Amino acid sequence: MSQEPCRIVLGERWTAFAQEREGMHMLGTVQRGMQIGALARLADGTYAQVNGDVVEVINKSRIEFALRAATGTRPGEPIVNLRRPPASAVPVVIKKRRRIVLPPEA
Repeated sequence: MSQEPCRIVLGERWTAFAQEREGMHMLGTVQRGMQIGALARLADGTYAQVNGDVVEVINKSRIEFALRAATGTRPGEPIVNLRRPPASAVPVVIKKRRRIVLPPEA
């Protein structure tokens, strides 16, 4: 496999690539070069890319590095709350006053 960095997107998009199974905690999607699939944490603490019935174990340090970049945590801090929605998912509503046009006085 190439030494390109992994790209991880947390969320429910993993459902396009796999179904949740016993002993797997699905986190999101992982892209390694041209390969893309569901990212899962296995029961023994390792990470795997899942495509249908194919489960490929991935280098744990590379995935944790990419997870830290995706979640914004620093080295030494625990990676927690991996299923949180991205900050941009919360809509911002701005309520503006309606202008009233007055007819000119004669």
